Amino acid sequence: MKRSTIHFICQLSAYFMVALSMTFASCTQNTDADMVVYGKIFTSEKQDTIVEAFAVKDGKYVYVGSKEGAEKYIGKNTEVIDRTNQGMIMAGCTEGHGHYIISNFMKNSKSVFFMTSDDTSKDILEKLARKVTEIKSTYYFGFGWSYTKLDKHHDFPTKTQIDEIIADVPVYLSDLEGHKGLVNSYCLNHSGILDENGKVRNDFKYKNFVDVDANGYPTGLVREQAGTYVRMHSCVPDDGNEIWFRAIEDTQKLLNSMGYTSALEAWGNQMGTATFDALSELEKEGKLTYNVTMSYEIENLTPEETEKGIQEAINAMKYSSRHVKANILKMFEDGTVETGTGYSLEPAANGNNGRAIWSTEELSDITLKANKAGLTVHVHTMGDGAIHNVMDAYENAFNVNQKEHFSPTPIRNQMVHMRTVAPEDFDRLAHCGIVCVSGILWHWMKESTIEYFKSSNSMNEKYFYEAYPYQSFLNHGIHTTIHTDAPASSGSPKDPFGIMQIACTGSLVNDEINCPVPFDTKECVVNRADFLRSLTIEGAYQMYSENERGSIAPGKYADFIIIDQDVLTCDVNELHNTKVLNTFFEGKCVYERK
Repeated sequence: MKRSTIHFICQLSAYFMVALSMTFASCTQNTDADMVVYGKIFTSEKQDTIVEAFAVKDGKYVYVGSKEGAEKYIGKNTEVIDRTNQGMIMAGCTEGHGHYIISNFMKNSKSVFFMTSDDTSKDILEKLARKVTEIKSTYYFGFGWSYTKLDKHHDFPTKTQIDEIIADVPVYLSDLEGHKGLVNSYCLNHSGILDENGKVRNDFKYKNFVDVDANGYPTGLVREQAGTYVRMHSCVPDDGNEIWFRAIEDTQKLLNSMGYTSALEAWGNQMGTATFDALSELEKEGKLTYNVTMSYEIENLTPEETEKGIQEAINAMKYSSRHVKANILKMFEDGTVETGTGYSLEPAANGNNGRAIWSTEELSDITLKANKAGLTVHVHTMGDGAIHNVMDAYENAFNVNQKEHFSPTPIRNQMVHMRTVAPEDFDRLAHCGIVCVSGILWHWMKESTIEYFKSSNSMNEKYFYEAYPYQSFLNHGIHTTIHTDAPASSGSPKDPFGIMQIACTGSLVNDEINCPVPFDTKECVVNRADFLRSLTIEGAYQMYSENERGSIAPGKYADFIIIDQDVLTCDVNELHNTKVLNTFFEGKCVYERK
């Protein structure tokens, strides 16, 4: 009996020692972090906004808190980054609406050339002639001229002048904002918008967006949806799919260098699903270094094309994966207020208040169809009239969901740019959970721009200094994110900290820009921490990934950046000089400043 008891105790002791050693090994394995980081860390969390350290293992944060607490996670193979009293560390930034992939596609395309906002009509034609001489192509696409520059003297290149350079293939020359185009006769003739007499068909939906001469013949200047229609039906690039891989790789390198680890691509279906296919392939190869949300744009051309576009957007949802979301249906409700195509409630001195592209009934129908299929609607809105129309549609979808519960989670429909907002719409935006993707970066302007507004009579005087109400969005508790709209940025900075200086001061003065006149200063006294949250956790909310990314918290992916100065306390006029030293995506360094 005694011997059995002793044997049992020995066995129990052995089991205990094995279990203890296994527990110790397991504990050691779990607590040895791949990386521990020290410094002033802005977490973007509401609680514990500033911490001293965090630890990362297998691409995720496993600890966030004090330096002393983080030391427990250091093992023999742990990389330690000590930035104590050096700059700041924060979550990776989110680009709420940009056109980076198509921009890099254009830079890589043999048939594309670039203009500047200072180019005259003569400059534009000379650049086209050089490109035609340089290379033979099935199309020519130019980008970058300024509408306001040419409109001052109404000196736009005509279709006849473009025909003299090249007439047997399509030519489309887009302005800097992408809302106007200059085309040759080939584009007009092959798009199907002309009648047998060479004039714009009376039944063409966007007849008023086609510039005509005194005799009623098109000059070659097309605006908004008319330009989109002409481009889609006559000027289709044929560079092949390989160029999209290069464009995506160039895009993520650029975004990572500026501190972005997530972005919404605002025109994903440039060539059907070519971009979606390229993203999927790069993800399979483990080559994506950012999260991308793809939008599928539909145009109000014909009911049949609209319905087809919605179905294509629904079908594209199959591309959604860990790093790619394909759940955005993008639309335009107006153009730009400054050039008279934004839809405003108050008409300009010339009686013009722009035009809504979709009726409220059309918007409501599309929004419901999209939301019920799992798509989020993302609409370009500049004027307060456009915002009011879209808000009616969004409110209807919100109310239907409250009754039918067709969506198990809150719908996060979105508006982007939002130059002017009617006072009564702020509460509606908040109540319906609309995400406002703010155009705060355009809050500065030159005195010459104001003079253009006044001389052109393109907008009502009340809108001259009322614009981009970022602070009002925050005051109403509206989910607000930040975008660049690059390359259609009108000379504004693309990096988050240049935009931050504009948000906090209303102006920006650096080596390239000297624009000290803000629109409405009360919208530019933004709390710096609020702005950083718009860049990070709010951006993640817009992308439906706030539980995985957007802040520095245990369990989330370790997407973070190291910057060279403390943007919470530095001189506000030095914010634009902030340098991103490193960008980390899921715990791996994907950018290092040389």
